[in-house]
Amino acid sequence: MPENHSEIICQGIAASSGYAIGRVCFVRQEEGFYIEPVDSTISESAVADEISHFHAALDAARNEILHLQNELRRKADAHDVGIFDAQLLITDDQLLTREVEQMISNQLKPADYAFFKVVEKFVAAISVMPDNYIKERTADIRDVAARILNHLQRRSDSSMDYDDQRIILAHDLTPSDTAALDRRRVLGFAVETGSTTSHTAILARSMQLPAVLGIPGDFFEQVKDNDMLILDGYSGKLILHPTRETEAEYRRKAEETLIFFHKLADEKRLSAETCDGFVLQLSGNIEKVEDIETVHEFGGVGIGLFRSEYMFLNASGLPNEEEQLDIYCEMLAKMKNEPVVVRTLDIGGDKLDQALQRYAEPNPFLGLRGIRFCLRERPDILRTQLRALLRAGIFGNLKVMLPMVTCVEEIIEVKKLISQLQEELHYEHIEHALHLPIGAMIETPAAALLAGPLAKVVDFFSIGTNDLVQYTLAVDRTNERLNYLDMPTHPAVLTLIANCIAVARKHNIPVSVCGQIAGDPRFTPLLVGLGVNELSMPPAMLGPVRRVIRKLQMADAELAAMEVLECETSAKALEISMKMLRDAAPEIAELIVPENK
Repeated sequence: MPENHSEIICQGIAASSGYAIGRVCFVRQEEGFYIEPVDSTISESAVADEISHFHAALDAARNEILHLQNELRRKADAHDVGIFDAQLLITDDQLLTREVEQMISNQLKPADYAFFKVVEKFVAAISVMPDNYIKERTADIRDVAARILNHLQRRSDSSMDYDDQRIILAHDLTPSDTAALDRRRVLGFAVETGSTTSHTAILARSMQLPAVLGIPGDFFEQVKDNDMLILDGYSGKLILHPTRETEAEYRRKAEETLIFFHKLADEKRLSAETCDGFVLQLSGNIEKVEDIETVHEFGGVGIGLFRSEYMFLNASGLPNEEEQLDIYCEMLAKMKNEPVVVRTLDIGGDKLDQALQRYAEPNPFLGLRGIRFCLRERPDILRTQLRALLRAGIFGNLKVMLPMVTCVEEIIEVKKLISQLQEELHYEHIEHALHLPIGAMIETPAAALLAGPLAKVVDFFSIGTNDLVQYTLAVDRTNERLNYLDMPTHPAVLTLIANCIAVARKHNIPVSVCGQIAGDPRFTPLLVGLGVNELSMPPAMLGPVRRVIRKLQMADAELAAMEVLECETSAKALEISMKMLRDAAPEIAELIVPENK
């Protein structure tokens, strides 16, 4: 006789859009999947065999990753197979290999223990870097490390035992696990770990699998294999043991959503213009040149943020001037005359080509990162990047953005360096841009409060709301216990944003928002009303944001923005923006806004 269950609703993080309705397959990782091996000592006569065993494990892991890439080409967009390029680099990394061999030879440690220790040193260094996207690459390192350990310890990988269409529920899914999913049998997945920028989330979106991450651990205690589950990849909601009425409602939503997105696709050539004629520019945030195709696919105009650090992270060494020049020129050629904003290297450390060996800073969020790192620790890297950008500037509409700005002196120092490089290029008879527009990222309270003086020395502002919220509210956004404070509508944050926009308007320079709220329709009415010129976002969100803008009256949005700036709480400010969203574009509000937010 079937059990009677009450409907249980759980809120997670929406990572990949779509609806999934079906039975659960609970995936449990094998115990000891990635734990420190036993510390022991080998004899000197065994050193050669251990090193040989280590190289055999690297070769086996490399072959498995190549197989996964081939499988992924059949399941997802071809350019997303590059997610595993970094894993292949780890199997070929000479620095890592040499350190493991030395530990085996000099300390007489077994291969599995030596490999684990070296990898964890790499992971520890990456983990203190300020950029969340970079920090989350530790999951990729441990993913390939676990694969190599499997071969070193001759144990089998975890398996997903299901033979029909299921919703995968797991405490963790590595990129390899995700890529190995059979899209014909997987309806979607929900995972306790991860964020919207993790490679697991990226792969889910590429494979068009609905996904929810950040599921509270206690929810798993209530779920069993074969339980009925609804996964809402738009709102991040899971519904366990749904009633017949709830299930019917979500099946209707799924059908209507499919029709709706076909209509949005037809609007990609329309201007992002309010009903009363205020025009915004909608552009894309990208990490690699291949992403440009996706920006165009969704109707983006320009690149509002090119995260140049991924050129460095995905290279076996520091990319030289010519290599960088080729990338910038290819990007500009694909964008024709549309604007391309390149953010200079935004990373911490004292030696990028050996970044994984650097000493961890006591407080990396307040340490050498962004323009501080480039000016103080590695000016040679900044010189090379700026030379390449100056040379590329003659081939298109190129702009340069400086991250983590906190004072006018940093801008002046960079502009002085650019002048020196222009003189060098002139004497070397190398063509280059005579003027390279320079922008400041407003992501610290200091920069926001100093907007007036900064506006006199830069050509544009770009507000990085993720860090601006973090630094203004003293909130580590990676700390789940502080989620309740991570609010972009906090009165202090809104005051700083409004000040930047007002100052930019006074000095006649454009201001964009490139943080996460730029692609979140909940905040679109508010940002429009505040007078932002440009919103730069993940390409997939261009359609929904464009639809909202086209349904708004600028005059009404400005009045709402004035009201918001008088609010004393985050909730009240969000409520005002949400009311405008529901009034102007209820179809968007219903689709992607969680009911409890």
